[in-house]
Amino acid sequence: MTKRPPKTEATRAKEIIASLQMGEPGSAEVFDAFWKLDELSVEVVRDAVASWMGPLSSLDQLDPATRLALKLPPRALRLRTLSVVRDADILDLGPVAEDQLRLAGKSWDGVDLAPEERLDGEVEGSFAGTLERRVLADAEAHGAIPLFDVLLFAGDAGVVFAAGTTQKVALMAYGKVELRDPRTRVAIEEALALPDAFPSEDIPPQPVTVARKMATKVAKKKMATKTKPATKTKAARPAKVKRAPKKAKKSAAKSPRRR
Repeated sequence: MTKRPPKTEATRAKEIIASLQMGEPGSAEVFDAFWKLDELSVEVVRDAVASWMGPLSSLDQLDPATRLALKLPPRALRLRTLSVVRDADILDLGPVAEDQLRLAGKSWDGVDLAPEERLDGEVEGSFAGTLERRVLADAEAHGAIPLFDVLLFAGDAGVVFAAGTTQKVALMAYGKVELRDPRTRVAIEEALALPDAFPSEDIPPQPVTVARKMATKVAKKKMATKTKPATKTKAARPAKVKRAPKKAKKSAAKSPRRR
């Protein structure tokens, strides 16, 4: 008597699917079939179901409305960097970027400093040499629509703002984004971990008005003169006060003796 070879998972999966195709199985048979399929590997079950129902559609290709109707979680968010601006060049981006810098500094040390002071290397709490502003957008959306403005400073700290606003979305500490929404948190961390989407010399220029450029130059000039050490001047010597001449002592004139 010859022994039959043991059934492989693929053979078992095909037999279970075939039993479901025969007639009209009741709920008990369907649940029993699902119970047996759960014992097999996912790849084997997927192939067996595809031979019956056709290839499964990718969940990532479903639009948000369909995912919501099927009670599926939203697709994973992927972000890409649109622009990178560093240090003093942020002063050329306009009042919103300056307000973001001011709020970022206040969240860092509680001190409300002007943007120019935050970039002054001689001031305590300065971000000079470490400041970076990145604009992030949805990598899979049509068109480059900014979602987040991220200010990075002090090596591993930062603040995430809603794009083009001063609304704080999240804080960063030790390179980690502090945010309750795991989908957005992971997407921001992954986007910041990637290198720049383009070299720094290929960063698209930001629109700068003539008045804004002149104001920035004046601010930088004031900052330079403020931090320039004052030259030491010799203290003027006090003028000598002339003393009044001493009065000559009157010598008592000896009167001649009368004879």
